[in-house]
Amino acid sequence: MSQRLPEELENLRGFLPELVAEVRKKAPYASALVTQQGGVSVFKTKSEEKVMPILPDPGIRITAWDGATFHSVATNRLQDRWYLKNLARGLAASLSVKPGPVPDTGPSLDRHFRTQYEQDPLVIPTSERQELCGRLYEAISGRDKRIAMTQVVNRSLAEYRLFCDGPRLLSSEVVRTILFAVAIAADGTKQIQNYDKLSGPGWEALRPATDSWAHAMADETVACLAAVPLEPGEYHCILDPDVAGTLAHESFGHGCELDTMMRGAARALLFIGKRVGSDLVNIVDEPGRPGTNGSVFFSDDGVLAEEPVVLVKNGILQPTMMCDRYSYLLMKDRLPGLKQSASGRLETWSRPIYARMTCTYFLPRPKAEGGMTRDEMIATTDSGVLLQRMTSGMEDPLGWGVQLQVLHGLEIKSGQLTGRRHYQVGVTGYVPDVLASVDAVGTELDTTSAGTCGKGHKEWVRNASGGPYIRCRMKLG
Repeated sequence: MSQRLPEELENLRGFLPELVAEVRKKAPYASALVTQQGGVSVFKTKSEEKVMPILPDPGIRITAWDGATFHSVATNRLQDRWYLKNLARGLAASLSVKPGPVPDTGPSLDRHFRTQYEQDPLVIPTSERQELCGRLYEAISGRDKRIAMTQVVNRSLAEYRLFCDGPRLLSSEVVRTILFAVAIAADGTKQIQNYDKLSGPGWEALRPATDSWAHAMADETVACLAAVPLEPGEYHCILDPDVAGTLAHESFGHGCELDTMMRGAARALLFIGKRVGSDLVNIVDEPGRPGTNGSVFFSDDGVLAEEPVVLVKNGILQPTMMCDRYSYLLMKDRLPGLKQSASGRLETWSRPIYARMTCTYFLPRPKAEGGMTRDEMIATTDSGVLLQRMTSGMEDPLGWGVQLQVLHGLEIKSGQLTGRRHYQVGVTGYVPDVLASVDAVGTELDTTSAGTCGKGHKEWVRNASGGPYIRCRMKLG
């Protein structure tokens, strides 16, 4: 079969089954995961222009199940097979096997997966990356004399995975490119920061990065200098797809990671099967959604990303949580309806696997079922705020509070945007109240926004954000 792994990883493809078999001489279940990521970053500001290679950091994690828990060892000595075999033997020798459930490996499968794109972003010449960043820099900086600082960054990455648990030998190549532009405007009394970004699997995702795109971002930045303070209070809010996706992520994303529930750090476990939102609220996490920043073909514990994880259905919290193999094995008999999902992920080969989100979003609503466009939501809002351009979010899975930080709030009066703008809007609420207030869901799904997500402010993994526009009530300040 034709592969597209780096040579060092390709050479390990035939060796991993042998390594796993060494551990399986004692362990009921064993697996090995090899990871590597590398790429290039181009950076342009007024004072400097950098080209920075992102050097590969390959490594292997070998895992064994003793009937009650997983044990792992990890190293970056990939070419020393004698060392790797001894590492596997040592792991097996350290086990005290107990009676207990055994992970299901599924049917035998030998397959390579790769991201689909028109143009590989990793083969784009450095000069073309520099030309793009330089052109956008000039377009933004030269647009208005109040633009005081501009920064443009392009980063392209290739992430490789090679997994074996005996019957299955899986590998993948996930490619991404992102363009990020930041501008700061100042008028002597105020200083405003704004950004815009584009991302996708192939270089073609950056085609919208024209001078017009740069000018629009610069104009929006300057317009923020005229922003007025927002009177704190509860408002009818229309959330753009990125803000809506972050609300889904922070509300019933983190709270539905099964390992978080097992630690007693998520209140959602007590509400499975109960109402947590209006009938319009449907939230899923979709690991296999093609082309998003969170997409995976299989989890780091070897589960194929074949179907979305349904978290909330018609406002009712579902038992189909996001789980890694460990949390699934411990909870499958206690939580009827729980399914093994492709949610087990690690930051790097040297870190453990946890249940993680990939692309968590509200499902859009068909027009025939009452779904609305953005303009229809605005037209049917008597008084409210359109929230755009997400900057950060924070969850509280135990207390069910949610906090978002948004750059732009656009005033709506009598079904129209008034032109009045608010800058840096804090958005908060009690999750069940917010989701119960959802009274309109958009018809279009946009999951192109890219970011990273931490597990308690550490161990960052790539993540996608997005969804349809939604309308709800939240506290702004």
